[in-house]
Amino acid sequence: MRVLLSLLSLGSVCVALDPVCVALDPTPLTEATVYLKRYGYLSSSSNAAHQGLQMEQMNEALRLFQKVTGLRVTGQLDGRTLVMMRSARCGLRDAFNTLEFRLLGHWRKKRLTYRIHNHPLPLGWARTREAVRSAFNYWSAVSQLHFREVSGGHADIQLSFHRRGQGCSVPFDGPGQVLGHAEGPESGAVHFDADEVWTEGRSYGTNLRIVAAHEIGHALGLGHSQFHSALMGPVYTGYRDGFRLHHDDIRGIQTLYGKPVERPSAAQRKPDADQSVPNPCSAVLDALMLGPHHKTSAFRGHYVWTVSDSGHDAPVQINALWKELPGNINAAVHSQRTNKSYFLKGDKVWRYSGFKLDHGYPKRLRIPADIDAAFFLSSRRALVFIKGSDYWLWDELGSGKLLLQPRPVSQLIAGLPSDPDAAVARSDGGVFVFRGEKYWSVSPALMLDKGYPRRAREPWMPCDD
Repeated sequence: MRVLLSLLSLGSVCVALDPVCVALDPTPLTEATVYLKRYGYLSSSSNAAHQGLQMEQMNEALRLFQKVTGLRVTGQLDGRTLVMMRSARCGLRDAFNTLEFRLLGHWRKKRLTYRIHNHPLPLGWARTREAVRSAFNYWSAVSQLHFREVSGGHADIQLSFHRRGQGCSVPFDGPGQVLGHAEGPESGAVHFDADEVWTEGRSYGTNLRIVAAHEIGHALGLGHSQFHSALMGPVYTGYRDGFRLHHDDIRGIQTLYGKPVERPSAAQRKPDADQSVPNPCSAVLDALMLGPHHKTSAFRGHYVWTVSDSGHDAPVQINALWKELPGNINAAVHSQRTNKSYFLKGDKVWRYSGFKLDHGYPKRLRIPADIDAAFFLSSRRALVFIKGSDYWLWDELGSGKLLLQPRPVSQLIAGLPSDPDAAVARSDGGVFVFRGEKYWSVSPALMLDKGYPRRAREPWMPCDD
């Protein structure tokens, strides 16, 4: 009788006549109280059964939880609220103070390494790495952070999967509810529940890419968001095709690590006579490509022009040649092996046969967004993609898969500068690499040729000073 009276005294509990309400039973209230205490909505000293939990305190906790999870805010413990409490989620406390991102700390550097120690067996190593790499890409695409995977030794961020009661100081609960947890900077520990059905690109199971991106957010210093649709919201909302970060996620990570550094702006380049059409003699290139018939194309903004031993042609708009291709591309490369041309911009890639866009393109990249440069490596019969000081290698006709682990550019070509503007294969198997107003020549043996760097305009595009 005392328990029933205590429940009746709580205006926050629905009457049983409402089909979405919880019957007047102490079990749901106890379950909700445990949940709200565990995740920081209620003080741990609150006790419904023995201390007569105050109506206002319980109402406020329920209202906040309902607001965070996108439910109708009533302050009542109804069926929908209990269902949400039983949903899969992150294991960290919510503990909100304001309606914005929470910060847990930050790393004192912006170039971080990560290591994946094991993987869920059904997903396999390759798909696990792909999902985790994509998860890191969400954060690097909107901040100044750079991530590189290592296969052994120390790493800043350590990711691992643990079964219930095995190898984790904060044990998991088996399938359902808690999917993962992580520690803030500069611990770098990220743990996932190995008993979940982890998937990638599927509507069933638990999407590893999205959950990993959430837990990585914690490892980078972000707490939970009060926006239900934000990646850093505490409750897992399921697989979403074309997923993008919420503005609250972006503001949080940029508060910690700054906005992405832009490519060289017009203010950093010599002014062109006509700002709308680039001047081949002074423009800093977006991309270079040795294309079909061994014609070299130079790209800047929305324009492209051909370069030959006798000089350069007048720039024309890119989409006058390659329909559907946008301007301001990051990189371009033509495969001498398949006769396909690839154009990269942001997190997408366009593939052309000649000047015709191939079916199904553009597609999303499986490597970091905003690649700096790309070229065809004759000695390996493969495509090379460079970003910052790392590179990825892709054999189109081999396994069809990228070299999943990025490697330092210095291991490919010693002495090559990082963050190049463009690169292009030479007809003899060598490579030209451009950065600003200079360029480097790389021999077919992947050694820097003597006498470089040189001014790009001198041999490439005869121009008057």
